[in-house]
Amino acid sequence: MSQQDYTIDNATGAAVRADLNATLQAIVSANSGTSEPSTMFAYQIWADTTANKLKIRNGANNAWYEVGALDSANLGLMLASFFPNVNSNVTATDEELNKLDGVTATTAELNLLAGQTALSSVADAYPIGSIYMNASNSANPASLLGFGTWSSFGAGRVLVGLDSSQSEFNSIGETGGNKTAAHTLTTAEIPAHNHNWASAEYSGSYDYGTNQLGNNNSYASSSGAAHSMTTSTVGGGGSHSHSTLQPYITVYMWKRTA
Repeated sequence: MSQQDYTIDNATGAAVRADLNATLQAIVSANSGTSEPSTMFAYQIWADTTANKLKIRNGANNAWYEVGALDSANLGLMLASFFPNVNSNVTATDEELNKLDGVTATTAELNLLAGQTALSSVADAYPIGSIYMNASNSANPASLLGFGTWSSFGAGRVLVGLDSSQSEFNSIGETGGNKTAAHTLTTAEIPAHNHNWASAEYSGSYDYGTNQLGNNNSYASSSGAAHSMTTSTVGGGGSHSHSTLQPYITVYMWKRTA
């Protein structure tokens, strides 16, 4: 173990030689010692024998970065040369995968470790135009997912799939529909029902009056023969509003715009 201040003091020949030898010893031993060197420089190497780690000083000369373990082959790092012919799926232990921290690998090499042909991310799962829904959290998805520009979407509306065969649904972004629909009922749409009627009887005739049939005609007969008549229209034949609101549940809904 050897450390030095890397300053050669003015002295006699023997003293200068000893100072030089001590400096060279510090260099070849990687400034090894149980504590950090008293004099430190940017990018200086230090073999920390207490932690059993090889460390390097950062460029600002204010901290040490750990390189690897002193008592492990290749400092415990997995080198890129360990992957020269990887061409199939790999099953690795957690210890082996942790060693990848010290490896610079291409995307293709890393994909092989998981048997993938491409790396996917959450952003890939939500391309521009995607809809994001949350049943309880009202936060903008940009703060939850960490990417994209999102705008509130579809307030008070439900979603429906594109259907090119129906004019209402044959283009993206089309809107329509109402919670209530006004419709004039046809005769076929009116529920089956009865009109109760009784004629007022007079001597020798029957009077089908306006109070019973709802029209302005009367028919009198002294023979008492059966006769039929049609009531006039009532209710005006106007439109009737009906609720068309389907069962629903509300959520927070967003669309990615960028």
